[in-house]
Amino acid sequence: MRSVMFAILVLMPLSACGKAKEADKADALASQESAAPATKKAAAKTATGSVDTSQAGTPAPTQTFSREDGSKVTLADFRGKPVLVNLWATWCAPCIAEMPALDRLAKAKAGEMAVVGISQDLQGWAKVRPFLAKAKLQHMTILLDEEGALATTLGAPGLPYTVLYDADGKEVWRVNGPREWDQPGGLPEMPVPPGPVVHFHAVGQEPGWTMDIATGWDVEVIADYGAKTATFKAPARLSLEGTSNFAVADGKSSLAVSIVKKRCEDTMSGKPYAYAVTMTLDRKRYEGCGEVL
Repeated sequence: MRSVMFAILVLMPLSACGKAKEADKADALASQESAAPATKKAAAKTATGSVDTSQAGTPAPTQTFSREDGSKVTLADFRGKPVLVNLWATWCAPCIAEMPALDRLAKAKAGEMAVVGISQDLQGWAKVRPFLAKAKLQHMTILLDEEGALATTLGAPGLPYTVLYDADGKEVWRVNGPREWDQPGGLPEMPVPPGPVVHFHAVGQEPGWTMDIATGWDVEVIADYGAKTATFKAPARLSLEGTSNFAVADGKSSLAVSIVKKRCEDTMSGKPYAYAVTMTLDRKRYEGCGEVL
């Protein structure tokens, strides 16, 4: 199993890391012919550094990994909060280059998300331990894949390879190649799970306008007595307790909405509503009232 997995990591020219030290190469060469075609097929699916959501919802692998003290752990032990799993090796230059950023990310996200680096070094802790002594990573968790099977399980075309699992152990996205993990935009956003669909209607006078919101679907706006119309992507969730705010844009128009749970009376009809609504469409402010349909 080790030799097959390592052939995938070493021999594929599109991998982020294709050069290993001679001790590791010896294990890989024996399975070169059988591993290379499968690796090429896997590498074609994901560009280096790009975010792949095609496997979203897949349960995390159940394999067992080892800590430096010899104790065993699985990814299920990190359930309860998201976990960022990074496959790396001491011989992989891009892996080593991004690890300080991952460690800083682990510090910034402490208590919110676990950052776990799983070594694919076939020489085990004898190889990894001296590296950690020099690297002084203080915040991320380092584990060892003793069987060298995780990269094969995930279909990783090379290293580094990073997968985000949610608090329930389901995959969110994966990234092939390095990223600036602790920089703005470096950590891809975690999609907001959709909540129950909420249909909300708002109306205002002078100039007359209406707004209809269907969460997870669309926001449709008709303003200035029908002279201006626009459709935007609605937020996945809309909390209607207290004050709710969201802002969206479609490249041509922008919309900002504030919904406050308090009694509001339409100035034209005198109809009472449960919510006061402020809408800013393309920098023009509109005020009115709203209700859940």
